[in-house]
Amino acid sequence: MNTGFRFAGLAVVGLMLAAPTANAMLIVNGEAPRSFSGYNGQPATVTGTLSSGYTGTLQTDSDGTVTFTYLGNESGDVNRFNFGVGGQTLTESTLGTTISGSVGAGALWFSFTDLTRSSTFYNGNVRAMVFVPDVTTGSYGSFQYVIGFNDNGSSDGDFDDFVVGVNFTSVPEPGALALLGLGLVGLGLSRRRSTRA
Repeated sequence: MNTGFRFAGLAVVGLMLAAPTANAMLIVNGEAPRSFSGYNGQPATVTGTLSSGYTGTLQTDSDGTVTFTYLGNESGDVNRFNFGVGGQTLTESTLGTTISGSVGAGALWFSFTDLTRSSTFYNGNVRAMVFVPDVTTGSYGSFQYVIGFNDNGSSDGDFDDFVVGVNFTSVPEPGALALLGLGLVGLGLSRRRSTRA
């Protein structure tokens, strides 16, 4: 087998290993199924009516970038989404507003604050939030998860008081990048030999 082809094969393998995976790295730890009803108003207009998801703690199992997108609210209370990276927030303002930041493996540091009642609920609060996987919207794209929040951790259980879409992109492992580099060098050598022949 030609050495150039061997290196080219390594390049392909390196590309596959280095490509970030879309869904595999964002998970709900301790997930428990949760059905709910009454999801309506502005969020339902954006995401369609949602009625089931999971409770637990949203986390990643690798380093990467997480992006949160505001998808609407349906509440008499004033609420806010808080992201621990850089103290960023989403408010009940413009639909599609995004915030993002680099995160390490583990639980994501975010919370919702019900400003009307001065209450804050952190990632993992099973009464206050639900995680709905694989949601596609018409105007704002697809999300690996949508987080639905119940302000005041309340009794109505509709999870539409403040809604946020979440996407995560993992950072390729250094070993995969090294393999990709080696494969690209081999591909270059293979092309160089074939042009000389």
